Parts: sequence; C-alpha cells; structure tokens
Amino acid sequence: MLMRMLYSGIRRHLRVHNGFTAVPVRYYEDPHKGYRPYWNKGEGNYGSTLGKQNVLHVERARESILSLVKTIPFTDKDSAFNIAEYGAADGSTSMAIFGELLTTLKDHHGPNTQFQVIYEDLELNDFNSLFKRMSGIIPDPPSYLPEMDNVYILASGTNFYKQCLPSNSIHFMMSMISVHWLSRTPTTFKDSIYEDDQSCAEETAELHKQAELDWETFLLRRSRELKRGGLLVVSVCAEFEDRDTGQNRHTQSSFVGVLNEVWKEYSESGKISKDEFVNTNMSACYRTMKEVRKPFDDKTSPVSRSGLTLLSAEAAVNPDVFYNIWKEKKDKAGIDDREEFARMYVSAHRNWSNSTFMNGLSDSRSQEEKEQIVDGLYGDVKERLSRMNPKVFKDDGKMIYIVIRKK
Repeated sequence: MLMRMLYSGIRRHLRVHNGFTAVPVRYYEDPHKGYRPYWNKGEGNYGSTLGKQNVLHVERARESILSLVKTIPFTDKDSAFNIAEYGAADGSTSMAIFGELLTTLKDHHGPNTQFQVIYEDLELNDFNSLFKRMSGIIPDPPSYLPEMDNVYILASGTNFYKQCLPSNSIHFMMSMISVHWLSRTPTTFKDSIYEDDQSCAEETAELHKQAELDWETFLLRRSRELKRGGLLVVSVCAEFEDRDTGQNRHTQSSFVGVLNEVWKEYSESGKISKDEFVNTNMSACYRTMKEVRKPFDDKTSPVSRSGLTLLSAEAAVNPDVFYNIWKEKKDKAGIDDREEFARMYVSAHRNWSNSTFMNGLSDSRSQEEKEQIVDGLYGDVKERLSRMNPKVFKDDGKMIYIVIRKK
C-alpha cells in the first residue's frame, strides 16, 4: 500500500511539473496511429513482397559503399566497428549489402575485429521478422550472420527524427528509401492524397517546407551520432524535373494515382466521408536534387557547420521489378498474366500504404468496418491494375543517392 502511494505521488509530481516532456522532441504524430507494417508480424511479409523491389534500389549504391568503407578511420581494434541502418524494416533490403560490407571490413581490419550492426525503425516495426531473418528462420534472402563470428545484432525502436544512438559512436550508417516519410502531415491536399499537378501553390509550399525542415533534422541527428571520418549513405525518393519545362513529374501518374482515383470515388459515393478522404493525406515528400543538396551547398547551414560534407549526389531510375517479372513471363512463355502483375504490385505496395488509410478513417468506425473498407480499396485497385497495360503503368523508381562524410 505504501509503495503504491509512493509511485502515485511520483507520477502526480511528474505530471504537474511536466516531467514526461522535459526533453523537447520535434515529432508530432501519435505513435499509436503511426506506420504499422501490413500483415502478421513475424511472417516476413515485407521482404517477400516490397523488399524484392527495394533490394534493387540498394544495388545502385553497392560499389560506392564497398570502395569507400575501407577509408573510414578505425584504429582502436579493441572496440567495435559500428554499423547502423535507419528505416530497416525487416532487414531484407540490406541483408546482401551488409554481408558484403562485413566481409570487406573483416578482410581489411582482420577476422577478429568486432562489429555491431544496429537496425533502426519505428516502435511498431516488425522486429520479429528482422530477427527471424538474421537467424535464418526466414531463409530468403540468406542471412550473413550464421557464417560470421564477432558480429552482434541490435535493434533501436526509435523514430529517426530523434537521436537514436550515442553521440560519436557510428562508423558507417545507411538509410534506403525512408527519408521521404515526414515527421508529420504539414498540409492537407483537398482533392488528392498526395501532391499532384492540380495541387495549389500554398499546399505544395507547406509540404516542401516541412520536407526541408525534416531533411535538416535527419541529417543533424545522424551527424551527432556519426564518428569523424564516418560515412552516411542515403537513397532519397525523388521527383525528377522535366528538362524542357522545368516542372516536376509527380508520382501521381503511377500507383499512388490509382490509389487516389479509387479513394476519391469512395468519397464521392459516400462510402467514406470528405473528412476521411482529407485525413488520408500521405505524410511523405519526394524531393528534387536541388532540395537534397541544399544543406550541403550552403556552407553556412547547420548541416554544413556540423561537419557533414557531400562526397557525391547522383540521380538514377531503377527498373520496376514487378513489370520485369511480367515481361519475362510474357516473352519466354507467351503468358500475359496481368492479374498476377496486379496481385504482386498491390501486395508489395500495401506494405507502406495500408496504415495511412486505416489511420485516416474515423474513430467512430469499428476496427472491423475500417478493415472492410480498406480491403475493398486494395481489391478495387488490384482489379483496376489487372485491366491496365503494364507497359503503360510501369512504375520505375526515381532515386537520388548521396554519400556523406563527417569531417
């Protein structure tokens, strides 16, 4: 009884004196309504669907990573060489490159060198699948861990707009296809779930203003964690500018466009409300090369003054793996399997988009009703994709790859 009274008094004191918010953190979303991986945890759904595409995105940075990693200073052989991935999901995207990276470093520094690999993602991430992949319980892609000594795996369930790891502790860090997700939804596009050609200037400006702030915050947090001489490699989902007009070519012309089209029909028919349509705006921003480079090109910026320097920034278009699977089947076997193309596509992209629609529906709806509506959305999207020509729909990934060193 006495202990309960003591704990109650402590909690009351902390509430009165703002003890729970003593450390300011610029992250606004309710974590209970944040991103939730789709499907059952521990089943490796991300890696078996969307991960197949994202592995190809990593391949573009492979040569730079393996050639530069040996230049990172590491003189204290009694300590561990620390590697971190931000937005790691279930570890499938980075499995192959981290295996090569560790092999390269072991050859360079000696087989007895110790390594820590820290996987960061949100609190609700499927870390169960991550550790099942690392142990080989989920066998595809093959884990590097069983064949390597002196490699220790950890996880950090901390939003990467905060500091996730100790200051001056990480030698190499990587983030692939993650930083387009923003810390909050800064604006609401009234007629679409994401920026498109019809978006008004005010809405677009608010989105990119938040993206600029978040990009700076992300880089400053990583700069604090990174050791001097350490490397940060980031791939950024990009909007490519049309060479003739200078205008951005928006992602609305692809999968997001079909999602928006069907969801808007739901709003117009009364299946969902107008407020629910607006509440499913995506907290994401695809950047241009100019936006990505800005903190580095401005030598007076907080990012530049923190010691981060840009070694390279390259744009690339990566092929749509699901289109290539469809095309190979059509070319080799003569089978135009558009239903399978649509199934693969929706299964993959539901991973990152499902929680946006679930969270946007009114809390007055039951969980079962929400699931029925969102299941219907993806069913209708799949049916619509199956009637489209994959050659026309083909959604190649537009990416910017940047390599950064801390002076």
